[in-house]
Parts: sequence; structure tokens; C-alpha cells
Amino acid sequence: MKKESFVSGLRRSSLGFLAILLVGCVGNTSGQLALPKEQVQTGGYFVQRHDKDTRDLASTIAKSMQARGLNVTAGTAAERPAEAAYVVTYVDKWMWDMRMYLYDLRIELRDARDQSILGYGQSMQSSLKAMGQTHEDVINRALDQLFPPDK
Repeated sequence: MKKESFVSGLRRSSLGFLAILLVGCVGNTSGQLALPKEQVQTGGYFVQRHDKDTRDLASTIAKSMQARGLNVTAGTAAERPAEAAYVVTYVDKWMWDMRMYLYDLRIELRDARDQSILGYGQSMQSSLKAMGQTHEDVINRALDQLFPPDK
């Protein structure tokens, strides 16, 4: 009887450890875009840096969008060019787990005239999933959701 209870306890412990390990490796992406694909390439984009951004993610987002062939500039709201058809905003959430890492990033594409949301891309990952990842990787995953690569 004692041997069966030991084996049963060992199984439960192993399953619990496995569950904890799997939960620690969670990542999620989502997004959508309401613009026709042809219109995406024609407009000028402005990535608007928010006041609390000490890492200048706006410039990194702009560079990643430029690498996708888009006409993009970045800066503060006061620096937005009049010809920008779209404003890109973002919300970044950072966490601490033995290091700072970008836990969640949501990038929104807005109409420059009325600030209505035309699309978004989001990437979230847990601490273990973020191991070996840079904030550039998170930005690219979010942009892949907003502007899906051609397949």
C-alpha cells in the first residue's frame, strides 16, 4: 500500500512540475488590419513616441516598419509631419524576472485625421518564453500580426 501511494504521489508531483514548466513558456500573438493591402504601401506613417518611453521603442518600431518597405518616421506628437496619413501608437509593458524584459507590446495603427483605430498587432510572452529574445523580436512579432508577411 505504501509503495502505491509513493508512486501515485510521485506521478502527481511530476505532473504538477510539468504544468508549472509549460505555463512558464506561454506566448501569444494577435492582430488585424482594416486597410486594403494596396493602401498599406501608399500612405505615410508616423510612429508617435509616448512620454514614458525611455528605450525609444518608437524608433525601433519605425526601423522595423521601414524594413518592410513602408514610408515611416518617428518622434513626439509635436514632430508629426502634416503629410502622415497614419499614426502608429504603442503600449509597452515590461516585467522584472532576474532581468527586465518586454512582457507585452500592443501596436495600433490609427487614421491621422480622426485617430480611429484601423488595426493592431500584439505580442505577449512570459519570462521563460522571453529568454534569448530582444525587444526587437517582440516588435517584429507584433508587426507580423499587423502587417502579415506575404506567404
